[in-house]
Amino acid sequence: MEAYDKVYWHDAHHEALQLEFHEYEDALEFKKEHALSKEALRMDTLVIKKTKNVPIEKNIGKIFKTHNIIEYKSEKDHFDYWDYQKVLGYAFIYSSFEKVPMSDITISVSLTIYPKKLVKRLENERGFRVNDLGDGIYRIDGEVVPIQILESKNLSEDENLFLRNLRSGLSDRDIQKTVASYGEIRPLNVKNVYLDRMLRANYETYKEGMDMPDWMLDVALEVAEEKGILGNMFNARELEKAKQIAKNLLTLGLPPEKVAEAAELPMDTVMGLV
Repeated sequence: MEAYDKVYWHDAHHEALQLEFHEYEDALEFKKEHALSKEALRMDTLVIKKTKNVPIEKNIGKIFKTHNIIEYKSEKDHFDYWDYQKVLGYAFIYSSFEKVPMSDITISVSLTIYPKKLVKRLENERGFRVNDLGDGIYRIDGEVVPIQILESKNLSEDENLFLRNLRSGLSDRDIQKTVASYGEIRPLNVKNVYLDRMLRANYETYKEGMDMPDWMLDVALEVAEEKGILGNMFNARELEKAKQIAKNLLTLGLPPEKVAEAAELPMDTVMGLV
């Protein structure tokens, strides 16, 4: 579907990090696209530990010191040696600009595609050791600052649900569990960038009529209506597709009036699908 050819993940990833560390919201400060200079040189996320005596027990946060640089690569993006060098450069520039010791900085790289070539080069050419800590977490030993690689799709479902499911190809169970967990932390509405991106990337799963609870379906439909997904995108050639989506929504228990409004179909047409 054309509306979902491009999913912009970075804002959602920034929010996913905050969700993962929600129990430390008083101890951590998240700065999105922190500017390193007046030019377009920005970190994806900078996590500053505001309270030094609060231990971070979260598996992906055990590496944290006071200043923590997070680099994010979307699900189709590779992370090569030169990307690695650039992110390492962020640490040096940040240290210089902010007068922060390198010993108080860490780097985390969050990605979907495991960087095999990079790891091989770091081990063979740089003499570093890349340790597999399990559950998609890898630590690079030997660099000037502590660095970890987070292979999101292999992160723990119990500990890192939001980062793990920030991608396409999710099952209906994945979506339901993620939205339910989100609802336990934050209110559910169309302004949730994380939910918006996740539903956009997995629209077909949602559209096919997965067995959603009513409250979750309302949120998904609200997002769809807000973005015009179920409304203005349909033209005459797509009438049958609109009818099929409306039929799925009816099967899931939505009132015909709401389905007709969302799909922009005449009430008579919708009632004919009941």
